[in-house]
Amino acid sequence: MRVSTAQMLNAMQQAMERNYERYHLAQQTVVTGKRIQRPSDDPFGASLGITLHRLLQESEQYQRNLTTAKNFLSITDVALENLNDLLRQTKSLAVQAATDTQSDEGRAAIAQQIRQIMAEVVSIGNNTTYGDRFIFAGLRTLTAPFTVSGDTLTYHGDHGDLNVEVSPAVVMSVNVQGDPLITGIYNAIAQVKHYVETNDIERLSREGLQELQNQLNNLLRTRAVVGSKIQQVEMIQQRLDKRKVDFTELLSGIEDADVADAVTRLKMAETTYQVTLATMARLENLSLLDFLT
Repeated sequence: MRVSTAQMLNAMQQAMERNYERYHLAQQTVVTGKRIQRPSDDPFGASLGITLHRLLQESEQYQRNLTTAKNFLSITDVALENLNDLLRQTKSLAVQAATDTQSDEGRAAIAQQIRQIMAEVVSIGNNTTYGDRFIFAGLRTLTAPFTVSGDTLTYHGDHGDLNVEVSPAVVMSVNVQGDPLITGIYNAIAQVKHYVETNDIERLSREGLQELQNQLNNLLRTRAVVGSKIQQVEMIQQRLDKRKVDFTELLSGIEDADVADAVTRLKMAETTYQVTLATMARLENLSLLDFLT
């Protein structure tokens, strides 16, 4: 069967297109460093790669959530430590005021110091923020949680938990509501001030000091919970960091090309394509000569 020049040209045209496609893919492999350029190159590897990319994106989102959670909790812990210091200062002043040798003038000066401590408690409640969000306002994080009228402290936040998803199916509450924590501390200190101002040494010694201790104990429990959550967040962060390394290595093994092999394949594909082009050019010249003769 005689093969016409047109048929040969058509066959060479198809061969040229296939060889160009191989050359182009080999070029892309070298440029990108990726073995899989399209799903058909390795269907199973491509599918696994998509899954790993999704898992890595999820891990990155959890890492961002964990950063938010840790920052929120760490700022809270610092504020709780400052409140603890203020309670201990108040207790020390109350003990001084409760002594029989303390003068009325001395108690008046102590009451003034306690009033300043009360203002500092309110300042901690209203000025402890994460960005523009008030830490102690519950879910009403854009509202300053406290106002003061006389010695009365009013809470304007709510009692909602600010929950953050820190890992798959694990949600953590990262806030401490200002009520009852800060309102309890404030009211205990205000009561002590009242006893000092009225020289009610008996109630100061019996009730005032006991309530300060109650607030210190409650604050200690709250700090323990916050500290435990910070440790939990750090453990999850370490686990996600390892997961990221493992997934990245696995993804690299699936997607990354062997550079030396890829360069060799590129050179071979380039040579094959150039040979095809040269052959195609000779056939076209032969076709023209056939037409002329």
